[in-house]
Amino acid sequence: MALIETHDLRFVYGKGTPFEKVALQGANLAINEGEFIGVIGHTGSGKSTLVQLLNGLLKPESGQILLNGKNIWEKPKKIRDIRFQVGLVFQYPEYQLFEETVYRDIAFGPMNKGIKGKDELDRIVRTAAEFAGLKESLLEKSPFDLSGGEKRRAAIAGVIAMEPKVLILDEPTAGLDPRGRDKILSRIKEYRKKTGSTVLLVSHSMEDIARVADRVLVMNHGNVEMFDTTENIFKQGQHLAEIGLKVPQVTQVFLELKKLGADVGTDVYTMDYAKNAALQYLRGSRTEGGEAQ
Repeated sequence: MALIETHDLRFVYGKGTPFEKVALQGANLAINEGEFIGVIGHTGSGKSTLVQLLNGLLKPESGQILLNGKNIWEKPKKIRDIRFQVGLVFQYPEYQLFEETVYRDIAFGPMNKGIKGKDELDRIVRTAAEFAGLKESLLEKSPFDLSGGEKRRAAIAGVIAMEPKVLILDEPTAGLDPRGRDKILSRIKEYRKKTGSTVLLVSHSMEDIARVADRVLVMNHGNVEMFDTTENIFKQGQHLAEIGLKVPQVTQVFLELKKLGADVGTDVYTMDYAKNAALQYLRGSRTEGGEAQ
């Protein structure tokens, strides 16, 4: 049984007004426990709406969201409990920070979840900070005195501290420099590896998705356009381009080489894959050249 399932999910913004917009229609998907899912799509494709529905922040107009086989809206008064199980880090999550110290900000979620013991709370806060790559020396500082990358990690730690079964991150590296982006992604990968949690990463960066995801969910005009392994998704560069998306740059290079007649695969989507594929091609070319001589 899948950890998360959606069945014919539909959501409309501004229903009954002149600004009515269908953001999601008929979305069906199944996500297994422990998977790392990349979520991509052009602006307005339904990505952010989908993850807010999975977290229970939005209620679908129709359709169902199942967590461990149970409809999350079966008991609306219990929806708050779902948000502890499915943690959501918003885009630019540093705007979620509000407490006097970083420590208190990270502790806010666990305290509302019902953690009362001081020692247990301290363990949770410090573990979450470590997972997020936040130095212990920063815990007693005001979150507003942190750098951009540190604020981002503090906000992520606040969600991790609730120990969710599912961690959803909506553009967690947006606006960061390459070094800050790499640090965040590295910490997310490490968190997933150590906890076995299910992770959904929403991103416009095809390179980021290619580096971390097991499977990729492609959204398009409120529908699930494709949902497959990372390799299979990035093989379909032409299809992605048709719906306004790009493949990773290294994939585009190999697509162009293929057009020029080179006998290379088009399922190359990371630099490691590219190095191996290039070496394999060069070795093959040398062998053919030797035979020709």
